[in-house]
Amino acid sequence: MKKLLGFVFFALLTVAVQAQFNLGFKHSNQVPVVHGTDTLDFPWAGGLNNPQFSTVDINVDGLSDFYAYERDGEVTRLFIRESNGKFSADMTSHKLLPTLDGSFVLFRDFDGDGKKDIFSSGYNNFGFDVHRNISDTELKFELVKESLTYSRLGASSLYFTVPSNDLPAIDDFDGDGDLDVLVQGQVELTPFVLLYIENQSMDLYGTADSLKFRLVNSCWGHVREYVSQTGWTEFVCDTGRATSSRQRHGGTTITSLDLNNDGVKDLLTGDSYSPYLRSLMNINGNVDGVIDLSLSDTTFPAYNQSAFVPTIPAAYIEDVDGDGVNDMLVAPNQLTDGSTSYFDTSITKQVDWYYRNTGSNLNPNFELEQEGFFSSQMIDVGARSFPAMVDLNGDGLLDLIVGNEGYTIYGGTAPASLTYYINVGDTNNAAFQLEDENFANLKPFGYGYIHPTFGDLDGDGDNDMVIGTDQGILHLFRNDGTAQNPSFVLDEANFAGIDYDLSTHPFIFDLNLDGILDLIVGDFYGRFHYHENAGTPQVHDFSMNATLFKMGNVQTFHAFGGESSVYFTRKLDSVGVNLYILQSNADGTILVYGPIVDYTAPLVPQDSIILDATLTSMTGANLFGDFRDELVVGQRTGGLFLLTRAKEIAVGINEKPASDESINLFPNPTSGIVTLNVETELNQPVLIRVMDISGSLVFSKTIDADKAKNHSLDLSSYADGVYIVSVTQNGRQHRARLIKSR
Repeated sequence: MKKLLGFVFFALLTVAVQAQFNLGFKHSNQVPVVHGTDTLDFPWAGGLNNPQFSTVDINVDGLSDFYAYERDGEVTRLFIRESNGKFSADMTSHKLLPTLDGSFVLFRDFDGDGKKDIFSSGYNNFGFDVHRNISDTELKFELVKESLTYSRLGASSLYFTVPSNDLPAIDDFDGDGDLDVLVQGQVELTPFVLLYIENQSMDLYGTADSLKFRLVNSCWGHVREYVSQTGWTEFVCDTGRATSSRQRHGGTTITSLDLNNDGVKDLLTGDSYSPYLRSLMNINGNVDGVIDLSLSDTTFPAYNQSAFVPTIPAAYIEDVDGDGVNDMLVAPNQLTDGSTSYFDTSITKQVDWYYRNTGSNLNPNFELEQEGFFSSQMIDVGARSFPAMVDLNGDGLLDLIVGNEGYTIYGGTAPASLTYYINVGDTNNAAFQLEDENFANLKPFGYGYIHPTFGDLDGDGDNDMVIGTDQGILHLFRNDGTAQNPSFVLDEANFAGIDYDLSTHPFIFDLNLDGILDLIVGDFYGRFHYHENAGTPQVHDFSMNATLFKMGNVQTFHAFGGESSVYFTRKLDSVGVNLYILQSNADGTILVYGPIVDYTAPLVPQDSIILDATLTSMTGANLFGDFRDELVVGQRTGGLFLLTRAKEIAVGINEKPASDESINLFPNPTSGIVTLNVETELNQPVLIRVMDISGSLVFSKTIDADKAKNHSLDLSSYADGVYIVSVTQNGRQHRARLIKSR
């Protein structure tokens, strides 16, 4: 289940610390990115690997927007439908949604009020959790059912169970106005049949909102999963005997719709080990369905262009173009991870195929409109992304290089590679053009992943390259070209003998200010290590043994998931000489250390940025000519986030601390209810404000001074994270840092 952030660990480090600043970063889409002749609509939206699509009105403007639950990392992508029919990425409204995780999330209107509610997997995929949409002027949801079950005639109730790679059909099968469920399950000794579970709400209460389910048909369709061209076989519904050994279940997706205008629900299914959708045609009723496998289209839609989306494709029937007719999006449902590395897995790029419906809702005709409807409009290098910034063509502008992870595909492999974006903007406004998707031709090396960093290590005036890999070692590629036309050649495999076991994330930086570039290496365990360059600008000299092993005594594996990528900078505040370290982590948390006076001493994080992303990596650069760094953040889904300052906050060592002794909050961390105590003057109103880590106001109220002692604040509905509580009275302000974690 997704990211319970390690705030207890963080609290131990920071509660008693006077933080120096509030970073104030926000998502930005203002740096244009061009692929060919196409300027991407939302290049910095983070990428997609295994999205599950639903429509819902996110900004409550009456238009149907798109929600994508990204299974790979259990994160959210939101796309707003504009009045002109185009879409834009919404990077903030996910905070209005409940915490959603597990194998699936689908938006369906179960109570008939015209607002789509949420069905998602329960804890450990047992049962469904259902959130009701109670939006008014803002998107809002309330939990109404947790770990939903269904009853059985003469037997005990069971949880709705959806295996990790499955997708259920939630639809009104019997036409009575409430939502029923079709899911693949097991009855007695017969696995992998289709269970029709009927909603009894209308029958019992005359309303659709009671979510009262009963198993009605334990062998819907008279088929079960099987090794065959369709992925199914006819089955005599004898649930008292075991099936043959030629059964399988690695995952099945189910989507219900009427494909031929005969008034009954047919199915589109995706199956393990196949990149194709299959249609299952129902020749009987909706409650007592019977599938005729001889009518199946095993490469749906064969009448147009077959969807080829490895693996376990899932179909989402939604109105994409806003014409009132439901179209089809197809995306892979099986995760690409270590457990699937021995057979073909997700393509991870351009994963969402858009088929426009040129027919009707009851008699659809799906025609391929675009491969990568949303994903093609953002930077997406596949599985994972490792950004670096460097001037590769000697024009004084920083270009963008993005490494990725190798992964298997149908018919072969996609080894790790580098993608090169040339900066075609100017010093005040960066803009990137896709130049090369196999930069430096590293694919033949077959690396598990490539995390690059650049610097002139031999004093010849051009940038050399060091890469980290999943093997825990580094490789040095010497630039045999020029500063204007680089040519990278492997100079030293297993560079300097440095080995951190499982993975390495290098960063080249002159830490000790001696004019010679040093090397810092992050690792799998959430540590980072300083390797001083003991050589000269012309002849580097790195030891396999770190100058500072586990620098700052930092190790974030248990708290934040580890996999640390680091960015060292002296361009984060208005002073311009203070050292800061930003450390990204597997759970999306970026910890900020600084300003650092003694980098050999233990490090304590002073702030953080919490992102809806996983397996993050990071770099920074001044992209707008204002001296301050912007941040470019890579992640598991293969895309990038661009973070810029939300506000111009004068960060520096002389700033007022973000906490003082006049205000006290307990418990801290808190799971929701926190008690506030603050020193106040009589007869003066007290203004209480709560701001998130970006500096945005999330709560405000005014109380009488006599209520400022033991005043209770309820933050239960707010997302986990770091908040600043501000108390103002008679022009005086007190602030304290508060950590919210479930």
